[in-house]
Amino acid sequence: MLKIKRVPFFLIEKIFFSILCAVIPVRKNLILFGSGFNKFSDNPKFLFLHFQKSHLYTSVWISTNKAEVLQMRKQGYNCLYKWSFKAFFTVIKASKWIVSHKGADIFPFVPKRTIIINLWHGTPIKKIGFDSLKELEWIDNVLKTGRKLPYDRWDYFITASENTNFIFKSAMRLNDEKLKALGQPRNQFIYDTIATSNNINDLKGQMPFLELLNDRQLILYTPTFRNNIDSTNYIKDSLIKIDALLEKNQNQILLFKPHPLDKATFDAEFFGKLHNVLNVSTEDTQELLCISDVLITDYSSILFDFMITQRPIIAHVFDHEEYVKESGGLYFSFDKMGITIAHNKDELIGCLSNIDSLTNTYNSNGFNTPNSSEKILSFIASLD
Repeated sequence: MLKIKRVPFFLIEKIFFSILCAVIPVRKNLILFGSGFNKFSDNPKFLFLHFQKSHLYTSVWISTNKAEVLQMRKQGYNCLYKWSFKAFFTVIKASKWIVSHKGADIFPFVPKRTIIINLWHGTPIKKIGFDSLKELEWIDNVLKTGRKLPYDRWDYFITASENTNFIFKSAMRLNDEKLKALGQPRNQFIYDTIATSNNINDLKGQMPFLELLNDRQLILYTPTFRNNIDSTNYIKDSLIKIDALLEKNQNQILLFKPHPLDKATFDAEFFGKLHNVLNVSTEDTQELLCISDVLITDYSSILFDFMITQRPIIAHVFDHEEYVKESGGLYFSFDKMGITIAHNKDELIGCLSNIDSLTNTYNSNGFNTPNSSEKILSFIASLD
């Protein structure tokens, strides 16, 4: 197989690509899916799975991982290795691309005729794009070199609800025609799973790490990536203290899922010292949200996903002032959101010691839209 990404003649590549796009006809029923997380994951994953039930389209997942390609093919899915000849020509023929970040989720070059539908990867709490001081530097650099921003190439952008459209209007300068409040496909999985206790029990039965837990209450902790050693050490110390607390309280266990960029930091050596804190970094996030009784998070968008369950949420925002200053601000106020706030380790331990008394007044319907996958499928069909 030709590894196109290693070919140095970028300009020649692009010209050749353009010529092929001009002579090879588009297939209207061919849709490609890819994720910026470089694995079968997030909103594109769940929409792809939904598309398997429809006979309207041929859906193909584009993967950067050869092992994943083989695994998905064994499961009966259409999956192509991103840097293969077949993927190259499939990219040219597809009428639509479904992504979580940008066109490069599927391929570096995008045919002009291709419709890109960005499902994104959650509702941001911290400011992004044009609203972020950090990202403004990157935006300025892109524009100064005469390049276009990735936002400009998206034909449609799917938001979680009407209440979140304002973020992307401001942060990405997207107009009303591009913004479609159709919900997040990854959350339809949560809606469907929590509908009955049987679904949750079946899901738990598929998770080997739960076999010896004897129905203990499950607390999921998913902190945001900070790229700050002091914050990382603070979280590690919090986990050690929680582990000691749960040693006394044998009816609870903490499931810790670090940000993908923090996996190496929270390694096997660290977890080897803990007895009541499990590393679930390789588990699917949406599945974890479905089985968890309580969520601890901070500035992560999965806070909104978990609201669908109507279970307790603790925002452990120990670095609130610093984080706001560094990120340039937040779109939502934790105080007004209707969730429990823990400003430090002691407050967090206090919350976990009295989980049954936690109360939340958040509006679970304000940030999510049910039946998302079916609504997006109908929308895509309306474009043909």
